Amino acid sequence: MPSQRKVRQLAKIVKSLNDSKAIILTEYAGLSVKEQNMLRNEADKSGGKFLVTKNNLMRLALEEKSKDLAKDLGSFLEGPTAVLFSPDAVSAAKIVSKFSEDHESLKIKTGVMDDKIITFAEITALSKLPSREQLLASLLAQLQAPAQALVRQLQAPMQNFVYGLEALRAKLSA
Repeated sequence: MPSQRKVRQLAKIVKSLNDSKAIILTEYAGLSVKEQNMLRNEADKSGGKFLVTKNNLMRLALEEKSKDLAKDLGSFLEGPTAVLFSPDAVSAAKIVSKFSEDHESLKIKTGVMDDKIITFAEITALSKLPSREQLLASLLAQLQAPAQALVRQLQAPMQNFVYGLEALRAKLSA
């Protein structure tokens, strides 16, 4: 008979799993509590959660979501496991990759994005992508460029006329 504490933990993991677009499984052995809290704070800033989980509870939560996914991730659920749940795969990859560069004790095992397993190499590639905000800003700039070019073209004849008048005034006053 499972204890109430484990039932609550499982419910928390299942809720986090269902609310997330991406999860990254890590091995946290060697991280101090202070370092784990730093990683939790970074995850919180991007709307994610960093949880140290029991492998059996994580396996049960994955089975509830998808039996195939639980089977495929079974080999990664060995040893001390912590999971980063995130609403955005790119921000999750950036957080974990940056933190693992600074703290060698954190090792990235694998991840799941849109119910598909992603490898360490794919997580690293995702971490090098621009953030959602940067991509939106770039898109906005691309959308505004034609309108700005049109305004410049419409202003050019008037501007050239003013430059011509200024040159004529300078010539007459000399």
